[in-house]
Amino acid sequence: MKKHILLFLFLILAGTSAFPQFLTENFDYGATGNPDITAVTTNWVRHSGAVGPVYQATSLTYAGYYGSNVGGSVQFTKGGSGVTDGDVSRKFSDSVSIQSNIYASFLMRIDTARATSDYFFHLGPYTMGTTFRGRVYVKANGAGFSMSLSKTGTPIVDDATVLNLGQTYLVVLKYTFNIATTTDDVVSLYVYDSGLPVGEPGTPAVTIANVGDGVADGVASIGTVAIRQGTNTPYGVVDGIMISRQWETFLPVELTSFNASASGNNVNLTWTTATEKNNRGFEVERKSADGEFASCAFINGAGTTIESRSYTYTDTKLSEGKYTYRLKQIDLDGSFTYSKAVEVDVTAPVQFELGQNYPNPFNPSTVISYQIPVSGMVTLKVYDMLGNEAASLVNSEMPAGKHNVSFNAADLSSGVYYYTLSTPGFTATKKLTLIK
Repeated sequence: MKKHILLFLFLILAGTSAFPQFLTENFDYGATGNPDITAVTTNWVRHSGAVGPVYQATSLTYAGYYGSNVGGSVQFTKGGSGVTDGDVSRKFSDSVSIQSNIYASFLMRIDTARATSDYFFHLGPYTMGTTFRGRVYVKANGAGFSMSLSKTGTPIVDDATVLNLGQTYLVVLKYTFNIATTTDDVVSLYVYDSGLPVGEPGTPAVTIANVGDGVADGVASIGTVAIRQGTNTPYGVVDGIMISRQWETFLPVELTSFNASASGNNVNLTWTTATEKNNRGFEVERKSADGEFASCAFINGAGTTIESRSYTYTDTKLSEGKYTYRLKQIDLDGSFTYSKAVEVDVTAPVQFELGQNYPNPFNPSTVISYQIPVSGMVTLKVYDMLGNEAASLVNSEMPAGKHNVSFNAADLSSGVYYYTLSTPGFTATKKLTLIK
């Protein structure tokens, strides 16, 4: 079953400007929780209160949503004045004003609610002050809760739909600037208990026509997203926030797997998608234990398809150490989302070794493997029975690790050949047989 709530408020606008930047926030800040989200990241800053909301290392789960079960989450609780109350925000725009549709999607779980509506999530101007936009509320309703929406605090528009405590919902908050007239902007709220919305619903379930109510916006922009833990705030969790300027972005590429494995000093990445929509491709990002994520490759996507696709990429000639990889999936319009991160250890061998080529006998190609415990100059050459050099396969500095070299003998005659590995402190020779 899928249900949605749409709460429209018409708001007054003053100002003009540009489209927002995109933001994805999965709260992936480590395996240890903290009573204050600002203590584990510089992305979120405090604009009110002293402590909280709480960073949790566990994530919310919602089938098919890009931010499901990735990273951690943020919990908000009923605070106490000046003790555990706190409001935090994060900029999602590099501009100082915006005049376009803004869609903020997030996962939400409400554990307790009060009889009186109170808000826990909102948007705000680029420079956060005390003027908030699109406040999202919950309040107790029988054995569950209902949601409400306001522009800046009043009026608050309630929806009668009863939602379940302890259940994860997908929420989309839409803010539309009305730049054509001097009348109000529009704020909408959509809530789903299962599935992903195929397109933006048209007819609102609840409306309020307060055009020309005389309430001034006071700001010409929206550029931040905020989470509130106030004195009377209900208990709940927010996760998987994404900011976009179009509804379709909330139907990202459905990534069904992403894995990494080490083979010598190479790392093999594999991933699959169930469906793709407007997928330009995947930017593969890597970071070492002490580094930052950086792009190391770009793999073209399939555009739009309902068929499952598989992708591979091999990151080669890595030094010993631990590496973390993630995928930055980029749409045709430039919007993007990140996959979960995967870790892999690249370990150096403990001894020199020259492996037997495989297959052997072969025609015309075979693979020769070798390993070296330290970096150094390496030569790998093939000789005929008379000692004449038939091929030079490696002649360069190589990092410590296991290596595989392909040898194509299409230009050689059938017969027995020898291949020799030479590096400071080690030399080895083995025989191979070419049969045509």
